[in-house]
Amino acid sequence: MDDSAPLAGVRVVELTSIYSGPLAGLLLAELGADVVKVESQSKPDLIRNAGQTPHAVTPVFYALNRGKRFVSIDASTPAGRALFADLAASADVFLHNIRPGKPEALGVGYEALAARNPRLIYAAISGLGNDGPDAEQRVYDFVIQARVGMVDYQRDAATGQASLISQVVVDKSTGLAAVQAILAALYVRERTGRGQRIDLPMLGVGLHFLWADAMGPALSQVEPPIPLDALPPHMLQMPAAGLVVVRARDGGELACSPTLPPFDGLAIAFDRPDWLVDERFAETPKRVLHFPAFHAELVAAAARFDAADLLARLTENGVPAGPVQRRRDVHLDLIVERETGFVGKVRQPRPMWQFSETPARITTAMGHTGADTRAVLREHGLTEAEIDSLVADGTVAQSAASRLPGASAD
Repeated sequence: MDDSAPLAGVRVVELTSIYSGPLAGLLLAELGADVVKVESQSKPDLIRNAGQTPHAVTPVFYALNRGKRFVSIDASTPAGRALFADLAASADVFLHNIRPGKPEALGVGYEALAARNPRLIYAAISGLGNDGPDAEQRVYDFVIQARVGMVDYQRDAATGQASLISQVVVDKSTGLAAVQAILAALYVRERTGRGQRIDLPMLGVGLHFLWADAMGPALSQVEPPIPLDALPPHMLQMPAAGLVVVRARDGGELACSPTLPPFDGLAIAFDRPDWLVDERFAETPKRVLHFPAFHAELVAAAARFDAADLLARLTENGVPAGPVQRRRDVHLDLIVERETGFVGKVRQPRPMWQFSETPARITTAMGHTGADTRAVLREHGLTEAEIDSLVADGTVAQSAASRLPGASAD
């Protein structure tokens, strides 16, 4: 472990799966925390070994769980539950994203753990909160997208067809929100000496994510000047509807926004100075109102240029624009390639934080379920004989290969 990283010395125990919880743990590991992921040998993280993948590790699982250590405990047994509770209570942070009521059944509810360790920060990610009629509903990202209005916001203005966002945006924003909250709680603990419980319902995170640009303009005013049902369909999706991709003559694509300044620069770049005197387009409010007509003219104008030429003209006139890049080619200066040994060469983004004094870590370590069981329990104070006994009776498991070939503990 890197002792100079921001969270060096912080131990996180996580019981997480799929996206939101694992992402939070990954980011804490990049910040230097020692993150221990607890799984069941018979039911590991759902995305760990989906399909035929090298060494039972999917690319998504690797992307969300690199840099962690892996412990396997059978929490269906009394001995397993007691050991799990001991491990969780000894941590600085306990993180989970299982449904309300399940942690208590496993002996890792907040009250039980906080009584043993008042300094513990307990971060609980849920779908719809801890109470209410839907609290125990099984929830995935798409359910929250539908419930908070994201799917409605993506509705096609011409056909009326609703659409999901092609990303697990709520899962990922919840993971980011969890890290923000955990860091705040660690800071508070430095002042007070006490931990606390943090609840992160995906429903609330999704609404906050959506609000500023998608919900706020429509719903912030108690009495909006124009009733929602009186707005043209495309205006219900502003300002996002004003962000467009145009195709150039040679097939290249550019992203730009004709609703943002400088509009005179955009008109010059597209060689359409007449837009500046067209009553429908010259002023931003009118251009928004008549946006479908303006968009049609924009598309036609873009088709008269090659992509590189059009991008140069836009840049020269101070208009923000960017080329649409294939995912395999995107921002290679922000991506590192590492030879892992078990899945070959992998690509991953550099840490998004750039600290001047305490750099974040580039994490690559990966292991089977239970790869670090023995090492973590040894650190927890158990003797080799005690660990052997737990392995023998099935309370814990250790993979045959302690770590995947070529993987080192970062």
